[in-house]
Amino acid sequence: MKKTLSLIAVLAITGLVNTPAQAATRYVSGLAGVSWFNDSDIESASQPGYNNTVKFDAGFTGVAAIGCKNGNTRLEAELGYQRNSIKSNVFYATGGLDGGYYGDIYSGSGKASIYSLMGNAFYDIPVGRGVEVYGMAGVGAAQVNVNVDVNVDQYEGTPIGSPYASYFYNTYKAHETTFAYQFGAGVAIPISKGVKLDARYRYFAVTPFTIDTSLYGPMNVNASSSSVLLGLRVDL
Repeated sequence: MKKTLSLIAVLAITGLVNTPAQAATRYVSGLAGVSWFNDSDIESASQPGYNNTVKFDAGFTGVAAIGCKNGNTRLEAELGYQRNSIKSNVFYATGGLDGGYYGDIYSGSGKASIYSLMGNAFYDIPVGRGVEVYGMAGVGAAQVNVNVDVNVDQYEGTPIGSPYASYFYNTYKAHETTFAYQFGAGVAIPISKGVKLDARYRYFAVTPFTIDTSLYGPMNVNASSSSVLLGLRVDL
C-alpha cells in the first residue's frame, strides 16, 4: 500500500512536469485558512490500558501549489503546512489492584505541526459565467512534529481523588515522516482575467505512527484534520 501511494504521488508530479505547454494552462495557487485536528487516539503498544484521546484547538493551515489544467482535469504539486495546539485535558487510566485501585491521571498541553508534499488531481465542473466547482484527491508524504508536556499523577491502592502516590513530569517529542492522503471539494470564481478566487474544504490524514516514550514505551498515534481554505489561483 505504501509503495502504491508513493508511486501515485511520483506519477502525478512527473505528469505535471512533462505536460506539453500547448496542451495545458499552467498556474500557481496559494490558500490559507483554519484547520481542526480531529481527536487523536494514542494507544500504548507495550502496556494495554494506557490508551487516551488527545483534543486540539483550531489552528492554521496553508498550501502553495504549481499546477496545470487540461480540459476539466488538473494536476498539482503542493507544499502544505498546518499547526494546532493541544487542549489542556485530563485523561484517566485506571484498574483494579488487590481489591483497590491504581492508575494515572494525565494533564497535557503542547502542539502538533505537519509539513506535507502532495501530488493532487482535480476534476472541474463548469457551472456558468466561468465559475467551476471541483473535487480533488491527493497522496504524498508528511513530516509530523509533536511536542507534548504531560503531568502524570500516579496513585495506587486508593480511589481517584485520594492522595497520590507519586508525581511525574514528562515531555514527549516526535518527528515522524509518514505517508499522507487528502481529498476535498471547492469552488473557483473568476475575479479578473487569469485570476480566480478559490474556496475549498479539505480532509487530510496521515498513516499511524509511533512515539517512543520513556515511561510507557512506544505509543501508537493517528492524526487527521479538516480545513476550510481561501486563496487565489493565477494562470501563468
